[in-house]
Amino acid sequence: MPSIAGLLSFSLSVALAAQESPGPPKRAWNELDTPWISALLGFAAMEDGAFYSQDASSKQQVGDLAAEQLFRLDNLSISGEIKLRRPWRYVFAGNYRGLEPTTSRTWTSTDMNLTIPIGAVGWVTIGKQKEGVGLEMQANARDIDFMELSTMSTAFTFFASHIAGVRFSGTAAGERVTWSAGWFNNWLDDELSFSESGQIFAGRVSGSPILTGGGRRLLHLGLSAVYREAPNGTLKSRSIPEVYEAPDFVDTGAFPADHATSLGAELAAVEGPFTVSAEYTATPVSSPQTGNPDFSGFYVVASWSLTGETRPYDRTSGTFGRILPSAPFSFKHGGPGAWVVAARYSSIDLTSGSIDGGQFDRWSGALSWYPNQRWRFEFNYGYGRLERGGLVGQTHFYQLRLQFQL
Repeated sequence: MPSIAGLLSFSLSVALAAQESPGPPKRAWNELDTPWISALLGFAAMEDGAFYSQDASSKQQVGDLAAEQLFRLDNLSISGEIKLRRPWRYVFAGNYRGLEPTTSRTWTSTDMNLTIPIGAVGWVTIGKQKEGVGLEMQANARDIDFMELSTMSTAFTFFASHIAGVRFSGTAAGERVTWSAGWFNNWLDDELSFSESGQIFAGRVSGSPILTGGGRRLLHLGLSAVYREAPNGTLKSRSIPEVYEAPDFVDTGAFPADHATSLGAELAAVEGPFTVSAEYTATPVSSPQTGNPDFSGFYVVASWSLTGETRPYDRTSGTFGRILPSAPFSFKHGGPGAWVVAARYSSIDLTSGSIDGGQFDRWSGALSWYPNQRWRFEFNYGYGRLERGGLVGQTHFYQLRLQFQL
């Protein structure tokens, strides 16, 4: 396995060579465009390192965590359009040790879907996809300010963030409002029958009452709801501590339940290079055997692009994309790339009724450098506090990432 230092050296030389290369622009080698179909090959390769400092209670709760290094290939995908009068969009994607929390953590399928326009109303997406709810969950996880999603977002997926179903979506009010509504069932992945797996109904609406300057000034508001029938009569919620290599810090274990309903609210504000966003989710569970527990979580993020870039906003989905440097790094032309600093506080509470899943809070800071639109170098620091099993454990997290995105 290559070291982080070796990959840093190699990647920087490749990035500089690409930046300095002369000649007219050509179609990228990973793109195909014919009169009837287009295709784009994409992926993100990441080399992660994680290091920990724990007190005695933390070691009792989750074990003695050793420093780890991990290579991940995320979102290896082929996407494009079938060029009908109103184009159909398709996506086939998977991860190698990717963002799905599977047991084997090898290859996992993520997206496998087809999006078809339905007149002027919107689109219908059929196949394996995200449920279409939550500001953070809807974004691409490798494009957010931190290396991993908040504990709130990962805990309330319950089984997987990509699931088979049918979802309708669209915009209104000149793309100032987005909406999404879908039906899903995980029976293709959970080895249960269709009826045992349980039905999922999910919906979201978002709006941008303030949107000026091409997104340089923005106010985003959103609401979402998910109703989940418990697969085979049980539910389980868990989450890593925002470190992919770490074990689950909060975990309810499987418990008897009928269904759970998650209600979420989201807020984001942009003023030039400054972005503030927050989400809150409440999840009451119908489980008389465990006292009908109420789980909840939230996060607040503030970020500042030191080099002046604004995080792009997609008006058709009500989500944010990745930072693109306005002056890519170059020794010859003097560009600095994009530098971004961010802070996040996140909290998850999975202790309620007779369930002791734990309460975890984490303060985090992040520094990211984007030499160009393909490369990202990132450092995250976090301090976490876990209440579980009658103990209060404290852990310091140190995380490094080298990322290439095609």
